[in-house]
Amino acid sequence: MDLVPARLATIAARYADGHQYELDGLSVEYPDWHFNVRPSNTEPLLRLNLEATTSQMMERKRDEVLALIRT
Repeated sequence: MDLVPARLATIAARYADGHQYELDGLSVEYPDWHFNVRPSNTEPLLRLNLEATTSQMMERKRDEVLALIRT
């Protein structure tokens, strides 16, 4: 069973209040932070890119999204 679509669906549901698009994996945007989660082309894993307006917010949101990826 491929877990990638299930993980992406879980993340999309959790962040349904953000602006979402699926050009390259799943991207979600908020006014003060955004992220992209996509399958790696070379390894069996998901890659997360996340930016926020403060380092504290980035760390908090990074940990939040990673918890969903790792479940």
